[in-house]
Amino acid sequence: MPALRIPRRTLALLAPLAAAIMFTGVATAGPPQSMGTAITVGCLNQGSLASATAVTAQPGPSSEPNIPSGHVLFSTREAAWPIPAAGQVTVAWLNRSNGRTGIVDLTGAYPNYAALVDTGPGEVLATVFGSVNLGSGPVCNSTPAAGGIAVG
Repeated sequence: MPALRIPRRTLALLAPLAAAIMFTGVATAGPPQSMGTAITVGCLNQGSLASATAVTAQPGPSSEPNIPSGHVLFSTREAAWPIPAAGQVTVAWLNRSNGRTGIVDLTGAYPNYAALVDTGPGEVLATVFGSVNLGSGPVCNSTPAAGGIAVG
């Protein structure tokens, strides 16, 4: 009986490794990950007291859209009507795995802003914040949206 223990243990240890080598595929990023909704409250806009902007982060590598490995595509879009007239949106991020940090302004036509950020691979914590001009009143700040992203 003891003679069978060594082959069984060897097989038990090597089988997962062999399967991983045989069935290894190319890692692809999943769909954009929600970082929540940034809400602007207290500014009048077409009869509404609030505006909501959805924030997403999509880690690379991805072929559609083209996101290289070690990068994250941060983007915003309207989450509820009415759509603000303009806005300024910024993302601040920290890669906990490699210590890199940054602050980047998202660009585009509000509410569809985006920025491709070179974070490097690792666990990235990010917060997206900004101001919104609703066109009918003062410029207002929105609540920040925050989340964590695993970047390949």
